[in-house]
Amino acid sequence: MELKNINAFLRVAELNNFTKAAAELGYSQSSVTVQIQQLEKELGFALFDRIGKSVSLTPMGEIFIGYANEFLRLESKTKALKENAGVVSGTLRLGVLESLFVWKVADLLPQFHSKYPAVKIEIKSATGAALYRMLRQNELDIIYLLDYVIYHRDCVRACTSPVSLKFVAAAGSELSGRKDIPLAEIMKEPLILTERDAIYRRELDQEAARNDIELEPFLEVDNLEVVLRLLKKQMGVSFLPDYVLHESVNSGELALLDVRYNVINLWSQLVYHKNKFITPQMQAFIQLIRESSSSIS
Repeated sequence: MELKNINAFLRVAELNNFTKAAAELGYSQSSVTVQIQQLEKELGFALFDRIGKSVSLTPMGEIFIGYANEFLRLESKTKALKENAGVVSGTLRLGVLESLFVWKVADLLPQFHSKYPAVKIEIKSATGAALYRMLRQNELDIIYLLDYVIYHRDCVRACTSPVSLKFVAAAGSELSGRKDIPLAEIMKEPLILTERDAIYRRELDQEAARNDIELEPFLEVDNLEVVLRLLKKQMGVSFLPDYVLHESVNSGELALLDVRYNVINLWSQLVYHKNKFITPQMQAFIQLIRESSSSIS
Protein backbone atom coordinates (compact mmCIF):
# COMPACT_ATOMS: atom_id res chain seq x y z
CA MET A 1 0.00 0.00 0.00
CA GLU A 2 1.76 3.11 -1.24
CA LEU A 3 1.68 6.25 0.87
CA LYS A 4 1.26 8.47 -2.23
CA ASN A 5 -2.02 6.69 -2.93
CA ILE A 6 -3.19 7.19 0.65
CA ASN A 7 -2.24 10.87 0.50
CA ALA A 8 -4.17 11.25 -2.77
CA PHE A 9 -7.21 9.64 -1.14
CA LEU A 10 -7.13 12.11 1.77
CA ARG A 11 -6.90 15.12 -0.54
CA VAL A 12 -9.81 13.94 -2.69
CA ALA A 13 -11.85 13.20 0.45
CA GLU A 14 -11.18 16.67 1.81
CA LEU A 15 -11.91 18.53 -1.43
CA ASN A 16 -14.58 16.18 -2.83
CA ASN A 17 -13.02 16.78 -6.21
CA PHE A 18 -10.43 14.82 -8.20
CA THR A 19 -9.37 17.81 -10.32
CA LYS A 20 -8.67 20.11 -7.35
CA ALA A 21 -6.85 17.33 -5.47
CA ALA A 22 -4.68 16.64 -8.53
CA ALA A 23 -3.79 20.33 -8.83
CA GLU A 24 -2.75 20.54 -5.17
CA LEU A 25 -0.69 17.37 -5.40
CA GLY A 26 0.96 18.36 -8.68
CA TYR A 27 -0.42 15.38 -10.60
CA SER A 28 -2.72 15.06 -13.56
CA GLN A 29 -6.34 14.15 -12.83
CA SER A 30 -5.86 10.80 -14.55
CA SER A 31 -2.89 10.01 -12.26
CA VAL A 32 -4.97 10.69 -9.15
CA THR A 33 -7.79 8.55 -10.56
CA VAL A 34 -5.35 5.67 -11.10
CA GLN A 35 -3.93 6.06 -7.54
CA ILE A 36 -7.41 5.86 -6.02
CA GLN A 37 -8.29 2.85 -8.18
CA GLN A 38 -5.05 1.10 -7.07
CA LEU A 39 -5.90 1.79 -3.43
CA GLU A 40 -9.48 0.53 -3.81
CA LYS A 41 -8.19 -2.64 -5.49
CA GLU A 42 -5.78 -3.30 -2.60
CA LEU A 43 -8.47 -2.66 0.01
CA GLY A 44 -11.17 -4.62 -1.78
CA PHE A 45 -13.88 -1.98 -1.48
CA ALA A 46 -14.87 1.34 -3.05
CA LEU A 47 -13.79 4.55 -1.32
CA PHE A 48 -15.88 7.03 -3.32
CA ASP A 49 -19.30 7.19 -4.91
CA ARG A 50 -18.96 8.84 -8.30
CA ILE A 51 -22.33 10.12 -9.47
CA GLY A 52 -21.95 12.43 -12.41
CA LYS A 53 -19.46 15.14 -11.42
CA SER A 54 -20.19 14.65 -7.72
CA VAL A 55 -17.69 12.75 -5.55
CA SER A 56 -18.51 11.58 -2.03
CA LEU A 57 -17.11 9.05 0.41
CA THR A 58 -18.71 5.66 0.73
CA PRO A 59 -19.42 4.38 4.27
CA MET A 60 -16.24 2.30 4.06
CA GLY A 61 -14.38 5.34 2.78
CA GLU A 62 -15.51 7.28 5.86
CA ILE A 63 -14.09 4.53 8.07
CA PHE A 64 -10.85 4.32 6.11
CA ILE A 65 -10.08 8.04 6.68
CA GLY A 66 -9.03 7.25 10.26
CA TYR A 67 -6.69 4.49 9.08
CA ALA A 68 -5.29 6.68 6.32
CA ASN A 69 -4.43 9.45 8.76
CA GLU A 70 -2.78 6.89 11.03
CA PHE A 71 -0.65 5.68 8.10
CA LEU A 72 0.60 9.24 7.56
CA ARG A 73 1.30 9.74 11.26
CA LEU A 74 3.40 6.57 11.25
CA GLU A 75 5.23 7.81 8.16
CA SER A 76 6.03 11.06 9.99
CA LYS A 77 7.28 9.17 13.05
CA THR A 78 9.41 6.92 10.86
CA LYS A 79 11.02 9.91 9.19
CA ALA A 80 11.74 11.47 12.58
CA LEU A 81 13.25 8.18 13.75
CA LYS A 82 15.53 8.14 10.72
CA GLU A 83 16.58 11.75 11.29
CA ASN A 84 17.39 10.99 14.95
CA ALA A 85 19.10 7.66 14.24
CA GLY A 86 22.46 9.17 15.13
CA VAL A 87 21.23 10.59 18.44
CA VAL A 88 22.23 8.39 21.39
CA SER A 89 19.59 8.45 24.12
CA GLY A 90 18.05 6.24 26.80
CA THR A 91 19.43 5.09 30.16
CA LEU A 92 22.84 3.61 30.95
CA ARG A 93 22.92 1.52 34.14
CA LEU A 94 26.57 1.40 35.16
CA GLY A 95 28.04 -0.59 38.04
CA VAL A 96 31.53 0.45 39.06
CA LEU A 97 34.14 -0.22 41.71
CA GLU A 98 34.29 2.88 43.91
CA SER A 99 37.97 3.61 43.27
CA LEU A 100 37.46 3.36 39.51
CA PHE A 101 34.48 5.68 39.76
CA VAL A 102 36.36 8.36 41.72
CA TRP A 103 39.65 8.20 39.79
CA LYS A 104 38.50 7.12 36.33
CA VAL A 105 34.81 7.47 35.54
CA ALA A 106 34.05 10.75 37.34
CA ASP A 107 36.51 12.66 35.18
CA LEU A 108 34.97 11.18 32.02
CA LEU A 109 31.34 12.01 32.87
CA PRO A 110 31.46 15.66 31.69
CA GLN A 111 32.89 14.52 28.36
CA PHE A 112 30.28 11.78 28.02
CA HIS A 113 27.41 14.13 28.92
CA SER A 114 28.66 16.78 26.51
CA LYS A 115 28.78 14.26 23.68
CA TYR A 116 25.57 12.38 24.60
CA PRO A 117 23.34 14.83 26.50
CA ALA A 118 20.21 12.70 25.91
CA VAL A 119 21.60 9.74 27.88
CA LYS A 120 20.56 9.33 31.52
CA ILE A 121 23.21 7.60 33.66
CA GLU A 122 22.45 5.54 36.76
CA ILE A 123 25.56 4.51 38.73
CA LYS A 124 25.91 1.95 41.50
CA SER A 125 29.17 1.33 43.39
CA ALA A 126 29.88 -2.07 44.92
CA THR A 127 32.47 -4.82 45.26
CA GLY A 128 33.38 -6.93 42.25
CA ALA A 129 31.29 -9.90 43.44
CA ALA A 130 28.23 -7.71 43.98
CA LEU A 131 28.65 -6.08 40.57
CA TYR A 132 28.74 -9.47 38.84
CA ARG A 133 25.61 -10.54 40.73
CA MET A 134 23.70 -7.40 39.68
CA LEU A 135 24.88 -7.82 36.08
CA ARG A 136 23.60 -11.40 35.95
CA GLN A 137 20.25 -10.31 37.40
CA ASN A 138 19.96 -7.61 34.70
CA GLU A 139 20.05 -4.84 37.29
CA LEU A 140 23.01 -3.30 35.45
CA ASP A 141 23.85 -2.92 31.77
CA ILE A 142 27.61 -2.92 32.15
CA ILE A 143 30.14 -3.09 35.01
CA TYR A 144 33.61 -1.60 35.47
CA LEU A 145 35.75 -3.41 38.02
CA LEU A 146 39.23 -4.47 39.04
CA ASP A 147 40.11 -8.17 38.93
CA TYR A 148 42.25 -10.85 37.37
CA VAL A 149 41.43 -11.61 33.75
CA ILE A 150 39.06 -14.48 34.53
CA TYR A 151 36.92 -16.20 31.90
CA HIS A 152 33.20 -16.09 32.62
CA ARG A 153 31.12 -18.06 30.12
CA ASP A 154 28.13 -15.75 30.54
CA CYS A 155 30.06 -12.47 30.32
CA VAL A 156 31.96 -10.50 27.69
CA ARG A 157 34.93 -8.24 28.40
CA ALA A 158 34.62 -5.12 26.27
CA CYS A 159 37.84 -3.51 27.50
CA THR A 160 40.78 -4.45 29.72
CA SER A 161 43.65 -2.34 30.94
CA PRO A 162 46.57 -3.34 33.24
CA VAL A 163 46.72 -1.90 36.74
CA SER A 164 49.83 -2.08 38.94
CA LEU A 165 49.67 -2.18 42.73
CA LYS A 166 52.25 -0.01 44.47
CA PHE A 167 53.58 0.75 47.92
CA VAL A 168 53.40 4.47 48.61
CA ALA A 169 54.25 6.99 51.31
CA ALA A 170 54.61 10.75 51.70
CA ALA A 171 57.21 12.28 49.39
CA GLY A 172 59.18 13.53 52.42
CA SER A 173 59.33 10.10 54.01
CA GLU A 174 62.74 8.55 54.70
CA LEU A 175 61.54 5.48 52.81
CA SER A 176 61.02 7.45 49.58
CA GLY A 177 64.76 7.79 49.03
CA ARG A 178 65.68 4.15 49.63
CA LYS A 179 66.17 1.36 47.09
CA ASP A 180 65.22 -2.31 47.22
CA ILE A 181 63.42 -2.20 50.56
CA PRO A 182 62.67 -5.73 51.88
CA LEU A 183 58.99 -6.58 52.12
CA ALA A 184 59.39 -7.67 55.75
CA GLU A 185 60.72 -4.22 56.63
CA ILE A 186 57.85 -2.41 54.94
CA MET A 187 55.38 -4.56 56.85
CA LYS A 188 56.79 -3.18 60.10
CA GLU A 189 55.90 0.36 59.07
CA PRO A 190 52.57 1.92 60.15
CA LEU A 191 50.26 0.49 57.49
CA ILE A 192 47.13 2.34 56.39
CA LEU A 193 45.13 -0.17 54.39
CA THR A 194 41.69 -0.62 52.93
CA GLU A 195 39.33 -3.18 54.39
CA ARG A 196 39.79 -6.86 53.53
CA ASP A 197 37.05 -7.03 50.86
CA ALA A 198 39.08 -4.73 48.56
CA ILE A 199 40.87 -6.90 46.00
CA TYR A 200 44.18 -5.05 46.32
CA ARG A 201 44.09 -5.55 50.09
CA ARG A 202 43.51 -9.28 49.58
CA GLU A 203 46.50 -9.40 47.23
CA LEU A 204 48.75 -7.85 49.88
CA ASP A 205 47.45 -10.29 52.51
CA GLN A 206 48.33 -13.20 50.21
CA GLU A 207 51.78 -11.81 49.39
CA ALA A 208 52.52 -11.43 53.10
CA ALA A 209 51.33 -15.00 53.76
CA ARG A 210 53.54 -16.37 50.96
CA ASN A 211 56.53 -14.75 52.68
CA ASP A 212 55.49 -15.86 56.20
CA ILE A 213 55.02 -12.24 57.23
CA GLU A 214 52.33 -11.14 59.66
CA LEU A 215 50.30 -8.24 58.32
CA GLU A 216 49.07 -5.89 61.05
CA PRO A 217 47.83 -2.50 59.78
CA PHE A 218 47.40 0.18 62.38
CA LEU A 219 44.43 1.58 60.46
CA GLU A 220 41.85 0.02 58.14
CA VAL A 221 39.49 2.40 56.37
CA ASP A 222 37.05 1.89 53.51
CA ASN A 223 37.73 5.26 51.90
CA LEU A 224 40.72 5.78 49.63
CA GLU A 225 40.50 9.57 49.77
CA VAL A 226 41.01 9.37 53.54
CA VAL A 227 43.94 6.99 53.03
CA LEU A 228 45.62 9.47 50.66
CA ARG A 229 45.02 12.37 53.02
CA LEU A 230 46.66 10.51 55.91
CA LEU A 231 49.61 9.40 53.74
CA LYS A 232 50.27 13.03 52.79
CA LYS A 233 50.43 13.85 56.50
CA GLN A 234 53.24 11.27 56.79
CA MET A 235 51.19 8.91 58.90
CA GLY A 236 52.41 5.70 57.27
CA VAL A 237 52.57 3.48 54.19
CA SER A 238 49.85 2.05 51.97
CA PHE A 239 49.42 -0.33 49.04
CA LEU A 240 47.17 0.96 46.28
CA PRO A 241 46.37 0.82 42.54
CA ASP A 242 48.49 3.07 40.34
CA TYR A 243 45.51 5.03 38.96
CA VAL A 244 44.66 6.15 42.51
CA LEU A 245 48.22 7.43 43.04
CA HIS A 246 48.95 9.02 39.68
CA GLU A 247 47.85 12.58 40.48
CA SER A 248 49.40 12.72 43.97
CA VAL A 249 52.71 11.28 42.78
CA ASN A 250 52.90 13.69 39.85
CA SER A 251 52.20 16.63 42.17
CA GLY A 252 55.08 15.57 44.42
CA GLU A 253 52.88 14.92 47.47
CA LEU A 254 53.39 11.15 47.49
CA ALA A 255 56.23 8.89 46.37
CA LEU A 256 56.23 5.32 45.12
CA LEU A 257 58.43 3.05 47.22
CA ASP A 258 61.03 0.68 45.81
CA VAL A 259 60.01 -2.50 47.64
CA ARG A 260 61.29 -6.00 46.94
CA TYR A 261 58.28 -8.27 46.38
CA ASN A 262 56.57 -10.23 43.65
CA VAL A 263 54.97 -7.68 41.36
CA ILE A 264 51.18 -7.82 41.56
CA ASN A 265 49.16 -6.75 38.55
CA LEU A 266 45.41 -6.67 38.13
CA TRP A 267 43.21 -5.48 35.29
CA SER A 268 40.49 -2.87 35.08
CA GLN A 269 37.71 -4.49 33.07
CA LEU A 270 34.52 -3.34 31.39
CA VAL A 271 32.10 -6.28 31.30
CA TYR A 272 28.57 -6.93 30.03
CA HIS A 273 26.39 -10.05 29.91
CA LYS A 274 26.70 -12.09 26.72
CA ASN A 275 22.91 -12.11 26.26
CA LYS A 276 22.61 -8.36 26.68
CA PHE A 277 21.64 -6.27 23.66
CA ILE A 278 24.38 -3.66 23.21
CA THR A 279 22.50 -0.38 23.24
CA PRO A 280 23.96 2.73 21.60
CA GLN A 281 24.58 4.27 25.03
CA MET A 282 26.49 1.16 26.15
CA GLN A 283 28.58 1.24 22.98
CA ALA A 284 29.27 4.94 23.49
CA PHE A 285 30.51 4.34 27.05
CA ILE A 286 32.63 1.38 25.98
CA GLN A 287 34.27 3.52 23.32
CA LEU A 288 34.94 6.30 25.82
CA ILE A 289 36.69 3.92 28.23
CA ARG A 290 38.72 2.40 25.40
CA GLU A 291 39.87 5.82 24.24
CA SER A 292 40.72 6.84 27.80
CA SER A 293 42.71 3.65 28.41
CA SER A 294 44.65 3.95 25.15
CA SER A 295 45.52 7.61 25.79
CA ILE A 296 46.93 6.72 29.21
CA SER A 297 48.98 3.79 27.89
